[in-house]
Amino acid sequence: MSDVTEQTRPVEEPTVPSEGNIAPEASAAQVLAADVATADAVTNEEAGVSEEDEKSKRVTLADLSAKGSALYAHKNYEEAAEIFSRASNLQAELNGELAPENSEILFHYGRSLFRLGQSKSDVLGGQAAGESKKSKTNGSSGPEASSSKLPAIEEAAKKTPANVTDGKDAEAKKPLFQFTGDENFVDSDDSDEEGGEEPEEEEDDLATAFEILDLARVCYMKQLDQLNQAADADKGKETVSEPSAAERHVKERLADTHDALAEISLENERYPNAIEDGRVALNYKLELYPEDSEVIAEAHYKLSLALEFASITTMDQDGANAKREEIDQTLRDEAVTQMELAIKSFSLRLQGKEVDIATSASPSDNELLRKDITEMKEVIADMEQR
Repeated sequence: MSDVTEQTRPVEEPTVPSEGNIAPEASAAQVLAADVATADAVTNEEAGVSEEDEKSKRVTLADLSAKGSALYAHKNYEEAAEIFSRASNLQAELNGELAPENSEILFHYGRSLFRLGQSKSDVLGGQAAGESKKSKTNGSSGPEASSSKLPAIEEAAKKTPANVTDGKDAEAKKPLFQFTGDENFVDSDDSDEEGGEEPEEEEDDLATAFEILDLARVCYMKQLDQLNQAADADKGKETVSEPSAAERHVKERLADTHDALAEISLENERYPNAIEDGRVALNYKLELYPEDSEVIAEAHYKLSLALEFASITTMDQDGANAKREEIDQTLRDEAVTQMELAIKSFSLRLQGKEVDIATSASPSDNELLRKDITEMKEVIADMEQR
């Protein structure tokens, strides 16, 4: 045994931290984990609040849309426009300004504004924006279409182009539409001096309506593009001969939108624009409705009216309308063609009514049909005279 005693170092056992005494490494990890948990909780809470807020806004949007539609149905166009204005702002917050799904509310908003402006106008109902300044040199009104089946025809008949002749070949240059009481074509410059101050609110209604409806048109075109892309993708799966319900609805709305844009341009005497939108509206309607539909007859009639106005007026350098020195015969011929097509469409509808009355056994139905037939014959006679 060695005399040298081996000196051993005492072994230190790890100290177990007591409660409340946490090692520095463990403390940092736990604090980090707590911070992450807190942040996640805040994020989840914010997401929940945002989701609830969006749901609440969408419920409000649906309520506003329903309320606006009810007001429009009761012809309370001013309040309907205000409601749809609020709805359009709210949906812009939710979807963005030009999202395809914004189209419906924009359409209803623009249409309400249009009806509001139209109710104060004289071209297609009431006193026209910009027309209140015109002197009423002759208060008598000409023959008007009396059928409630084509209200636009009845209203449009209240203003027609003046008879423009130069004394030579007057019969050949006679405008298609002639009515008693509108012999004096008043230029806008002269009417400004005679009419005094002009209310701006009516112009604002129609101008705003045009802008909103044009936004609706853009959104509907985006929807139609999406539907066409989906249809192209499904072409290999099945043969589709007719448009889907969604596609038909969008095209109907596009037809109505272009129709309203054309009427606004007609009221503001922008006849080339009225012709352009009128043609687009007619093309959509020809695709969607049968030839004997009153919708088709009305579209032909409105386009004919815009063409006739354009055939006797021209736009000067300042953007104001002036009488043409000579009638644009091309436009006038097309106006005649469109009027003939309107008469043909309406005559087909009349024939259908006559068949209905011959086969109907209900006295009350027969009475209504006879009334419709009488009114339709008056409209056809009125159109044939033009």
